[in-house]
Amino acid sequence: MNANTTYKRYAAVMRRHAIKLIVCAMLFVLLFTSFLLMGTNASGSQNTVEAVNEELVTVYTGDTLWAIANRFAGDEEDVRYVIYLIKERNGLESTNLYPGQKLVIPSI
Repeated sequence: MNANTTYKRYAAVMRRHAIKLIVCAMLFVLLFTSFLLMGTNASGSQNTVEAVNEELVTVYTGDTLWAIANRFAGDEEDVRYVIYLIKERNGLESTNLYPGQKLVIPSI
């Protein structure tokens, strides 16, 4: 076997590895960008369109569920119960809120 034949085999193997590397990189980029483009539903799975006697509130930086519930709780209402109602109405699993999130405040 001469040096020219060995070089051609080496070049063919390297070309196949390069193609595999390029395909893997393209798949990685495709998967990574698809995860970035997936939307999140920060308001939960419930509908954020308010019904009669309900109010739509936008969460701002620094807002807490306690503070929002306290604004809508009457003198006779327990704030914890209002938080429960807001979480149930909006399908929230936790009390974490995000700026820009829309919350429907049920009639209390």
